[in-house]
This record gives sequence, structure tokens and C-alpha cells, in this order.
Amino acid sequence: MGIKTKQTVLDKLSKNKTKLSKKIDLSLVDDINYEFQYLEEEVSRMSYTTEEWFDQKFEEFYQLRSDLRSIYFQNSEAYLDSADVAGDKDVLIQIKEKADELGIPVENVYPNWQEHLDQLDYLEYIEGRFDEQKKELENLGLWTQNK
Repeated sequence: MGIKTKQTVLDKLSKNKTKLSKKIDLSLVDDINYEFQYLEEEVSRMSYTTEEWFDQKFEEFYQLRSDLRSIYFQNSEAYLDSADVAGDKDVLIQIKEKADELGIPVENVYPNWQEHLDQLDYLEYIEGRFDEQKKELENLGLWTQNK
């Protein structure tokens, strides 16, 4: 309780000497002031969450969900996949065999031979990761088949 409040209470008590015999616990006001400060802080915090933070985060979430659905479930990105380059490994193996038959390094026949093979292997790995991520999204319930 502030000094001014205590003084006001004491002044009133001194004017009414007959009531001085009744005890007043002035610490009750101190307790409620403390609780009121906590109440104000908590109401303010919840107000921010419901009036500002939620709208901003919900919009971000909705946009991210939309982007994820678009890419992982609606195939909005036309990525190259293993089926598109299914014959590349066979051709690379044939190039290697012919270079070996001629006794020359494969890089003399096709300078990007190793890099091409590495990219095909990496594509298979990335496709697996993509499928794992898609399953994660399904498990989170961010996509349902009837939408």
C-alpha cells in the first residue's frame, strides 16, 4: 500500500476514535496490489497473444502450410525424378565399358562421366528424403487426402 493510502486510512481512523478499537489489517491492500500487478501483467501478455501475435503467426503458418501442400502434395514444382533419367546409368556404364575396351580413361570420352553418375546417385537420395518429409507432413496432419 502506498504511503498516501496508509496516511488516508490513519487520518480517518484518528477522526473516528471510537472505531480505533477495531483492528484493520492494512497489509491486505498490499497483498491485493501485488496480485493486481500480476493480474495486469498476465492480462497484458494474454492480450498480446490473442490480439496481435496469433493473427501474425496464423498467417505465417497458413502460408507455410499452403507452400508445403503445394510442393509436397500438389506437385507444383516439376522436379526431375529418377524415372526421367532412368536410362542414364545404363548409358554411362556403356560409355565406361567402351572407354575401357579402348584403354582410355572414361573422362576422355565423356569429361563429366563421374559427376553425372554422382548426380544420379544424389537424385535417388534426395527423392528418398523428399518422400520422408512428405510422410512427416502426413503424420503431422498437415495434409489430408480429401482436401
